[in-house]
Amino acid sequence: MAAPALCSLKGKREPPLMIPDIKISGKIIGSGQPLFIIAEIGVTCNYDLAITKDLILAVKAAGGDAVKFIFWFPDEIMSDRSITYTYQTVNGPVTENMYEMLSKLRFTPDQWQEVQEFCQKQGIIMFATVNSPGGVALARFLGLEAIKLSSWDYNYLPLFPQVASLGKPVFMDLGPVRLWELARVLDRLRAGGVRDLVLLHCSHSDNMAEINLRTIPYLQQTLHTWMGFSAEGREDDLDLMAVALGAVVVEKRLTLSRNLPGHHHLIAKEPGEFAAYVARLRRLQEALGTCTLKPSAADLKERRRWFRHLVAASDIPRGTLLTPELLACKRPEAGISPEFLDLFVGRVTTRNLRADEALTWQDVT
Repeated sequence: MAAPALCSLKGKREPPLMIPDIKISGKIIGSGQPLFIIAEIGVTCNYDLAITKDLILAVKAAGGDAVKFIFWFPDEIMSDRSITYTYQTVNGPVTENMYEMLSKLRFTPDQWQEVQEFCQKQGIIMFATVNSPGGVALARFLGLEAIKLSSWDYNYLPLFPQVASLGKPVFMDLGPVRLWELARVLDRLRAGGVRDLVLLHCSHSDNMAEINLRTIPYLQQTLHTWMGFSAEGREDDLDLMAVALGAVVVEKRLTLSRNLPGHHHLIAKEPGEFAAYVARLRRLQEALGTCTLKPSAADLKERRRWFRHLVAASDIPRGTLLTPELLACKRPEAGISPEFLDLFVGRVTTRNLRADEALTWQDVT
């Protein structure tokens, strides 16, 4: 199904965007489809099986579609093992050795298969960010239904043919990328056979003037690619605006508790919040509707109460030549619309009319 033509206040239809829908494990991403909602748990699962399964259940209960992990292979990512990383928790800042931190954020292949089987039983799609050859190999081993590329790998050009070789739909964060860098990566992915692609607009800035949500419809039009939004924090405003601007995918961090140790918990939603978030997004998407001006059933009911009709402004004897001053427009909509007032002016009444009495076509000649 192609994306619909853009709305135009000039009464013209813009050329339609022929972006094919994307199918992932029975879910469809595209125009007129339910919003595809991803729970980002690539750090907040703490790579504990019990926590991970509880998060998957929370996504299912909330009505989400997918969980996303990160395949960490620190030996393939880091050349300097002395680098430290500071992040915020409920108890204040924590500094860790980054190599050691990433080394803990991993499952064994058997555990990954257990998580994958659990997702399948719950009807939740599992996929992951890959950022190294080891991640590509693990994705191939598991047969993941989709792949994600992070904001931080746009200059890692050798990665993209490897990802393309998986033959799966690709999600891509934008983050710090420039347009020419994005075009370069898209060329490599498409040359490798990638056809199903979603770009996720995201920003790591706290300055609202730098978020540039209008990038979403702009890139969708320019690149003929489905657009989504990956949120940095817990707030909902930007996510809602992104959906209103055409995002068909959203991604939000989820944690069982912000009190858990580790990175990202403080900026993630807890299960109850995530459920409310999903419900709010789905209501908003429903409210977007289509590019048309059509009154609802409730509007039509209220119209009958509050639209006006033609009445006599005062008592009018039979045989009176009607002038504008003898006519009034009053509620409710129970007679002839005031839009026909000019057709009554200059005509003669055929009977006596009382003040505020509704006029009919038989009352004039």
